[in-house]
Amino acid sequence: MSVASFAQQGLRITVVDRSSGEALPFAYVNVYALPNRSMETTVQSNENGVAIVVPQSYPCELEVSLLGYDKATKSIYSAPANTSIVIYLTQKFASVDQVVVTGNSQPTRMKDALSVYRVIPKAQIKAQGAVTLEDIMKNQLNMRVGNDQILGSSLNMQGMSGDKVKILVDGMPLNGREGGNIDLGQINLNNVERIEMIQGPMSVVYGTDALGGVINIITKKEKKPLAINFGTYYESLGKYNFDGSASFRVKDRHQVTVGGGRNFFQGWKYIDAPVKFGDQVLVTERNFLFNPKEQYLGNFAYRYTAPSGFQASFTSDYVDEMITDKGNVIKWNPSEAIAKDNYYNTKRSMNRLALQGKLGKSGRWTMQNGYMLYHRKRNVYVKDLVSLNESLSTGIGDQDTSSFKDVYLRGSYSNNVKKLNYTVGYDVNLQYATSGKIEDGKQDLHDYALYTNFSYSLLKDKLTAQAGLRGAINTVYDPPIIPSFNLLYKPIEKLQVRASYAKGFRAPSLKERYHTFIDANHFIIGSDSLKAESSHHIQASASYQIYENKSDYLQFIITGFYNDVTNGIMLVPMDPTDPNNINRTYGNLARSRNSIASFQTDGQFSDLHFQLGYSYSYFLAEKGFYDAFPASEVTANLRYAIRKFDMNLNAFYKYNGRRPILSTGTDGKAYYSGEQQGYSLLDVSLEKNFWDKRIQLVVGMKNVLDVQQINTTVSNGGSSSGGGHGTSAGGINLVPRSIFTSLRVSLNKY
Repeated sequence: MSVASFAQQGLRITVVDRSSGEALPFAYVNVYALPNRSMETTVQSNENGVAIVVPQSYPCELEVSLLGYDKATKSIYSAPANTSIVIYLTQKFASVDQVVVTGNSQPTRMKDALSVYRVIPKAQIKAQGAVTLEDIMKNQLNMRVGNDQILGSSLNMQGMSGDKVKILVDGMPLNGREGGNIDLGQINLNNVERIEMIQGPMSVVYGTDALGGVINIITKKEKKPLAINFGTYYESLGKYNFDGSASFRVKDRHQVTVGGGRNFFQGWKYIDAPVKFGDQVLVTERNFLFNPKEQYLGNFAYRYTAPSGFQASFTSDYVDEMITDKGNVIKWNPSEAIAKDNYYNTKRSMNRLALQGKLGKSGRWTMQNGYMLYHRKRNVYVKDLVSLNESLSTGIGDQDTSSFKDVYLRGSYSNNVKKLNYTVGYDVNLQYATSGKIEDGKQDLHDYALYTNFSYSLLKDKLTAQAGLRGAINTVYDPPIIPSFNLLYKPIEKLQVRASYAKGFRAPSLKERYHTFIDANHFIIGSDSLKAESSHHIQASASYQIYENKSDYLQFIITGFYNDVTNGIMLVPMDPTDPNNINRTYGNLARSRNSIASFQTDGQFSDLHFQLGYSYSYFLAEKGFYDAFPASEVTANLRYAIRKFDMNLNAFYKYNGRRPILSTGTDGKAYYSGEQQGYSLLDVSLEKNFWDKRIQLVVGMKNVLDVQQINTTVSNGGSSSGGGHGTSAGGINLVPRSIFTSLRVSLNKY
């Protein structure tokens, strides 16, 4: 009776995630007496995010804290019995209690997952001023981002090229690789909730392209009755962006979201191109080191939730991009001045239908179906610089249209029998390509796979062992059975030890086999004689939460990787002795091996949050091919909250150590051809919130150290720097120091 009477006169506090609208369990609610702010009591919210507190007197102050969220305070001057109060928390970083879904049959806490995860939340994306996936990946440990003016940005993960990294959106793969890579600059983050990354093979669950790891971009799932969001972004290099979205709930079971935006980059740095007219040398400024780019974005989402827990959702994202590549003057005389301009228009449509529900007492089933369209058109115009008239060029190969359509069908069923958990699933990938630069004008490739994972708890649930298998039928290659083994050992609550082995297999894509891409700066030819890649991967890690107190914590993570890839598919020069030769084709590298040791620590102490990392990579020698060489990386992300002014100071640092360059030939051999210098990247920003966090202003500086060019030393003792591309055999070009500002407004009805 005393407990019931006590609860009746208390305050019912519900703790809610401001962004998703979901209740937050296990948050700490502190009650302070005012005006001296002396502690009265502390209560933790239950699994429904509800805490009952009974202030001893009024006025009082409620302070709510949770790992990974900004603290929130609310002053209460008086309240009748049974008053309900909702307190909203804003996520600021990923914590040890972060829930992940990539590769799992159900949402799992990071420290309970069998793989090593890294999560980038929306708060970090905003603080860094990241507009596309390219912007956020450049500061991540064991990752390097390159850039090509036409083919776009590329990713290297764990020393392996981007064609071995699976990029997903809500669990569905993206198509449309150029030079083996998905252009990270075409993946916008305006409606992204968080990014989950797994470094290491996930071939059993996701199949081909997942040897080096998986990046899963999880879009925002709005749950509020009404939400209106819009934002603007400006960068002093000439970037002007805006986006907006509206979401509303219909009859409690239906949620509809519509959004769109535009990104514009005016281009940077004219390249002086001298033109000779008689004895006179004229200098024209037409082409850019970084080409102008314009993108139009659109997204639509519908979600239905039944009383039984069944969910159905349809999501569609669309990108329309135009890259303008202004060419040099090709004719100059008293009566005319002529140039050739290239326009690259890319349309990417990503459509996803997801279904999930319960089957039986503890079983869960999911189905994911996707239709991805990648359409790329190249037009070359002859432009009269006097009259400004232009007409389509009639040169051979100057005009081209290519379409790549992929159908993805995935499904799984998960259940448990006592301590045995199992998942069985199917994975179907149907690829269709149409282009005048593809053999016979049309090609297709189909892959059908079944996979399963079994896990069992041992040693009083301290040890979890998992085994997985994947079998597939490919219309071009004969894939082997792909196994994987995972162990998770938790001798104490704060220590997790993981170990895994996985075999990988990757069949060449349609582009790598059949597609030809030729322009003024590229000459890339597919090869139908490619062998499929095979690989072995071993991973071990240990994570220890040395300290945890409410929202404060400190943890250490040590990870080791070993990768052994045979017949790795890559672009190789047709003449490997000429590093500046743009004539390339796809070939197989006989063998490449590397090992990586990394150390990471992250923590939160009062108003300071930090993430520090160091990685040492060692590329093993291949006798008769090349010598062994090391490479190092350092990362540091710092965030300091000035709670009095509701402001945050942020710094993001990445050091990419020197790295030798390997040149490969069509015969599968590789040799040392030079060395790329090490370089550092530093971004800083200041966040300020207004109107109870409905308005967020971010002002910052990118590339504070103003690193614009990373030179390389070639093997003959000379040196070279980047030319007209973002990356080349000679070096790397980066955009200079710039100032950016972002303003976002969120108007929500909870």
